[in-house]
Amino acid sequence: MEFQVPQFIEEKPKIVGFLTLAQFLYLAGGALISFVGFRVLSFFLWLLVTLVVGTAAVFLAFVKINGQAFPKLLASLLNYFWKPRTFTWQRKLPEATIDLEKIEAIENARKRMNIQEKMKSIALSVTTGKFFLKQPQSEEQERYETVVRLTGEREQAKRIDYSS
Repeated sequence: MEFQVPQFIEEKPKIVGFLTLAQFLYLAGGALISFVGFRVLSFFLWLLVTLVVGTAAVFLAFVKINGQAFPKLLASLLNYFWKPRTFTWQRKLPEATIDLEKIEAIENARKRMNIQEKMKSIALSVTTGKFFLKQPQSEEQERYETVVRLTGEREQAKRIDYSS
C-alpha cells in the first residue's frame, strides 16, 4: 500500500494570484485606506498618508526578518514591551510543625533498642547514604560564599563574621 506524503506544508496556499489570503488582505486594507483618504483629505495629506500606509501594508505582506513574518515580529515586539520581563524564582519552603510527642517516642524506642538493632539501623543509614550527608561546619573551619559582582561575575570569597 502506498501513501502520498504531503510536501511544502510550511508554505501557505496562494489564494489570489501569487498572494496568500493574508497578503491580499494587508494590501487591500492599505488600498482601501488610501482610497478613503483620497476622497476625504487634501492631495498633499493624502499623498503622505498613502506613503505611510502603503509602506506599512507592503511590510506586513511581504517582509520577513530572520524567517519570521513581519506581523509575527510586531506581535512579539508588543509583547516584549507590555509584559514583564523580570522573573524571580523563590522556592516556597513547606511549613513544618514539630510534634514533641513523636520525637519523645522515637527517643524512647532508640533507648530500648539492643545492639543488634542499632547496628542494622546504622547499616541501613550507610547503604542509603544518609550517613554521608554534608555535616554542618564548625565555627573554626573557614567558610566560603559565592559573591556576585555588579558586572554579573561570580567569585568565591572567604566569609568573615565580625561578631564579638
